[in-house]
Amino acid sequence: MQDLRKQPLEVRLSALLDGEVAQDEQQELERLLSMNGDARDLFERLKRGSETGTAAMDELVKEPVPLALVRAIKQAQPPREKPGPRLTLKSLLRTIRIAPTGPQALAAGLFLFLVGGGIGYLLGAQATGAALAPQALAALPAKSWLDDIAAYHRVYSRQQRHLAEVPASDADHIVEWLTESVGVSFALPDLTGEGLQFRGARLLVAEGKPVGELLYRNDDDDVIAICFMKASNKAPGTKTQGLDETIRDDIGLISWTRPNASYVVVGPSSEATLTQIAEKASSLL
Repeated sequence: MQDLRKQPLEVRLSALLDGEVAQDEQQELERLLSMNGDARDLFERLKRGSETGTAAMDELVKEPVPLALVRAIKQAQPPREKPGPRLTLKSLLRTIRIAPTGPQALAAGLFLFLVGGGIGYLLGAQATGAALAPQALAALPAKSWLDDIAAYHRVYSRQQRHLAEVPASDADHIVEWLTESVGVSFALPDLTGEGLQFRGARLLVAEGKPVGELLYRNDDDDVIAICFMKASNKAPGTKTQGLDETIRDDIGLISWTRPNASYVVVGPSSEATLTQIAEKASSLL
């Protein structure tokens, strides 16, 4: 391990946090922390910054992948040619004929170390600051009916025996029941051409209003659903809008509106034909 005794205290304490100091230097720093209150305060700030930076990175990797990218990955064809030799730092340096000296390599490593520690430190300082202002909370986007639909689908799509409230065998009753309950006239879409088998229906609630849900399964046993809700009486004459794609974690949603109702096709975000299914459903409903 590198001897960091000539480096600033912040660098040495950050290295201690990461377990990157020799044993004798670790003992020296621990003695300093036990006797020096300022050093302890600095160490605690660095520790909070490191924890906050790690938490921020964990949240970042949870961000949903764009639906179009998921589909592109799923539909991508494997390469026909054998991949070339793996590019490494060593081979790159050999190619451009640059051989960094020991001091240059150490300087570059310390620069990256300080940049990473600085980001974590700033994040930690922000985390210990004032709470989020009320006006900032008010600016957050309001929850839409699509959030409710995604939450329902995440629960019901895992059901086997109790997937549907009314089975597909009672199709005539489904049309009559949901038309009366939701206030939207419709015909059951035949989506067998898209590889979907109708399994039944449910009545849901979103934004305090009844929502009809038609449930299908594909050849992979994934559940694809069509949901529809009557347009709000407070906003008559809603214009027709085309298909709009969105994603909620692992759930993909393709929504559209008509003057009297709002619709959405919901299923796994990895389903490459979700837009195709929505286009077909919108022409049949």
